[in-house]
Amino acid sequence: MITTIIILSIVLAISLFVNYNQLRKQESQSEYIDELENSNAEYYSFFQKLKTQIGESNSKLKQVDRLGSFEADDETGFAFQELKNIYEDLNRGF
Repeated sequence: MITTIIILSIVLAISLFVNYNQLRKQESQSEYIDELENSNAEYYSFFQKLKTQIGESNSKLKQVDRLGSFEADDETGFAFQELKNIYEDLNRGF
């Protein structure tokens, strides 16, 4: 009878230790997941703002050169065309 009580007490102590360790691990994983969700939300809002800025910049660039004078000029035409291509690529990417 006494050996049964000792064995059950040892099993109970081991079970309590294992359960406590599992609880600590779960809490740390829960905190890590919360941090990931927050950082994902921050990245999402950053990219939404970037998308809006790129769209606005692209439309402003088109408004500035509505007559085609910048694009036709040899000196500024190359830089203007490169900027225009970059904005279009970014606009498609978003």
